[in-house]
Amino acid sequence: MDRTVYPSFRATIAATFVAALAGCSAPSGSYPSLAPRPIEQVSLAEPSHPAPPATVADPAAVQHYAPLIEQARTADADFRRVLEEERGALGRGRGAAEGSDAWVAAQVSLSRIETARGPVAKALADLDVARSGLDPQTDTGAMVAIGQAFDQVQRISDDEQAAVRLATGG
Repeated sequence: MDRTVYPSFRATIAATFVAALAGCSAPSGSYPSLAPRPIEQVSLAEPSHPAPPATVADPAAVQHYAPLIEQARTADADFRRVLEEERGALGRGRGAAEGSDAWVAAQVSLSRIETARGPVAKALADLDVARSGLDPQTDTGAMVAIGQAFDQVQRISDDEQAAVRLATGG
């Protein structure tokens, strides 16, 4: 068997070898550094802001919102009266067949009770609208006053809702 290699094949292998070596050699140019760039060292975190100083309620704002609190208290007393008047009809309607006279009377009573809750809900909504119109950064005393008023009326509203749930068995 003849072990001679054809000359063109040798030339091809030599050219491939030279090309491979040329690809491995790098020109002596300047490459960018892999070190972090200055912009990559800038923090993008939100700057911390000191907490605003604790404030007390503005007395003028307290006086301004006092009528809404009083309106809610008066309306709550009316609600309690209506709830007591309608408690009997609610009890008779509990477990009654839908559409029966007792069931219809209970539905009417429940409507009267929910209607009696309206003025407290209105006072709460009025306070919410007033609160949304204030700037918390500049009206801090007024924000404290309206927050206190809103909390008082919200407690009244929550108590009424709990009383309705208790009266209806729900």
